[in-house]
Amino acid sequence: MVSAALFDLLPDFGSRSPHASHAATPRDAGHMPAAPAAQAPQADIGALIAEAVADAEATLEARLALAHQAALDAERQASDDAARAFLESFGGDLGAAVATRIEAMEQRVAELTGSTVARIIGGLLSDDLQQRSLQALSRAIGAAVADNEAVRIGVRGPLSLFEPLKAALGSRAANLDFVEAPGFDLTVSIDETVFETRIAEWSASLSEVLS
Repeated sequence: MVSAALFDLLPDFGSRSPHASHAATPRDAGHMPAAPAAQAPQADIGALIAEAVADAEATLEARLALAHQAALDAERQASDDAARAFLESFGGDLGAAVATRIEAMEQRVAELTGSTVARIIGGLLSDDLQQRSLQALSRAIGAAVADNEAVRIGVRGPLSLFEPLKAALGSRAANLDFVEAPGFDLTVSIDETVFETRIAEWSASLSEVLS
């Protein structure tokens, strides 16, 4: 009976409801553990990963765009440099070719001018030599006729030279016996004396000097 009474005095921790326990005293409340704080909501890992991937893609795209633009700028600069070098080289070659051509043209013009002037001067000198030769012949014939009007004077050469000589002699040309012959000189025979204009010889010498 004593055992049963002791059992009745011991609290039943297993079957007794928490609400059946006596109310907590202020002293008991001081020794009770504090209630745990409210747990923060768990972050969305998938959203964070997606955001990080998007940021990485944007950064990579920006870097690729900068690299592509830099490559285009470098290629454009290289093309501009190559074009500039080509134009400078082409301009130099063209300038040299033009200068050479102008120099050749100047030399050719000088040669043509010199040749033309030489021909003009040669023609003038030849005409002057012809005139002087005919005047000398005219004086020689005039002197011969004055000494002996009956003398016959033989003239041989081209008609182009005989006509001016005949005109220069006037009435004294009646004493001339003309025989036309090819050539550039007149040969005049008075008795045993022979006169010659020597125009061809002088013209050849003049051409050599002027050439």
